[in-house]
Amino acid sequence: MATVFHTLFVVALIATSLPLVAAEPEPNRSPKRFAIVYNHGYAGDHLPKDREQFESLVKSVKSAHFNVILCQYEPWRAEICKKHDMKIFVDLLVPAHHVFKATDEAKKLCESLKNDDTVYGYHLWSDNITDATVAGRTRDVKNVHEWDPNHPAYVGATYMNRVSRVEGMDVFGYYDFHWKRGGHWDHLNRAMATAQTKKVGFLRYDDATSGVVGKGNSNRVGYTYATSIPFGLKGYIYHYTGGITDKKTFALDPLGEDLKKVNARFAVVGDELMKIGVPTAVYSTPITKTAKNDPTPAAVPGGLKEVPKDHWFRFIAGKVLVGEFTDPEKRNVLVFANHNPYESQEVKIEFGTEPKIIEFFDRVAKKWVALKIAAKTATVPVEDHGVELIRVTR
Repeated sequence: MATVFHTLFVVALIATSLPLVAAEPEPNRSPKRFAIVYNHGYAGDHLPKDREQFESLVKSVKSAHFNVILCQYEPWRAEICKKHDMKIFVDLLVPAHHVFKATDEAKKLCESLKNDDTVYGYHLWSDNITDATVAGRTRDVKNVHEWDPNHPAYVGATYMNRVSRVEGMDVFGYYDFHWKRGGHWDHLNRAMATAQTKKVGFLRYDDATSGVVGKGNSNRVGYTYATSIPFGLKGYIYHYTGGITDKKTFALDPLGEDLKKVNARFAVVGDELMKIGVPTAVYSTPITKTAKNDPTPAAVPGGLKEVPKDHWFRFIAGKVLVGEFTDPEKRNVLVFANHNPYESQEVKIEFGTEPKIIEFFDRVAKKWVALKIAAKTATVPVEDHGVELIRVTR
């Protein structure tokens, strides 16, 4: 008996003297880039298969501020994309690497890409998710995480009502052509709720021709994305029906020039938007003009909320939407979007207590600059179809 106790004592002594092994931290698969995605559709290899043609296309879309390309992964494409600082959104719905129809090939590809910094993430699905397919999409995400623990898995859906049920996704998305179908604020509120619950950002798959190309189209398209960013948007994909680049020369066509203007607004603030995660709240002032610039009785748009009366800031002037975020240094970051896609404006915001520091992100200088404040009030210029950021240390 003494021998047994002695043995147990020695084992316990050895166990307590062994160094503690820290658990492996969970990989951070969050997208690192505000994604402005170029595509020719998905679930097939629709882009040029000739090396020179593909590079011509990449150079053109890069000039239009696209920074991610959705396509079938090929090593030679990755070389070209890396050369031009373009990330690849790896399409796992193509027949060659289909996530559940060609599982072995998908697994082999993902395992080979786990340390590839050209990869933005994996495109698993962009279609209607039903009660019957939630389990399958959750399975696909889990598989991709096992094959490649370092890059995000994306799940998209036609509607926002079921995508939230998919487990484990690192970024999600939805279709919306609100200029033609309506439902803009309802869909955004649903997306924000999912983003807050899952603690991930979202993308939108939206119309590239919401207006007349060369006239009001860039205003309308820009408005769509600008007013989505306060809700937690971390990138977007244009619905492709042709155009953007010439089929033979791959030069930007009139639609491409429109989208270049739109993309420029968001490319310059993209890095800052990726630092601030998911919003805690979104507020709106009453508006007196619709998104189509038509007069309307003063009211907060349906589905949106005014700033609470006892909040730490309030609006004195301007018709604006604002998302409230916190950056890694625990500073408040407010992201403003204009309710009117056709008219820039100045917004006046008053603080309950004067901030210690208040800064404005200068999109021309591409840096934070001091913002003047007087009598606890600051004026923020908000462009017609862009976003503006202020950072507040209270």
